[in-house]
Amino acid sequence: MSELHGIERHLNLPSVEELIRLLRSDLFERITDAHVRAVGEYGAIELDGESFFARAFSAGKEVAASLALARELGVRQVLTDLQALRASMLGPCLAVS
Repeated sequence: MSELHGIERHLNLPSVEELIRLLRSDLFERITDAHVRAVGEYGAIELDGESFFARAFSAGKEVAASLALARELGVRQVLTDLQALRASMLGPCLAVS
């Protein structure tokens, strides 16, 4: 988990929100190494016609690393951590989703 926390320090709010959207989706199961590489190179990916990371994200490498860790550690663990990070970025009044 310390590796995940180190990565998270470099994520911005749009990246965190897009990661959460993908991790909550059933489409996450279809993520391949090629998808992770594309995101790491600041590219968008498409899964069953749905686009993810279509906007420019300054934290592409960290997003890709987060996706790789979710594949390795499990979605639930990474998603829980990202939701806590999102809440800390937004503050308690805005973090409800």
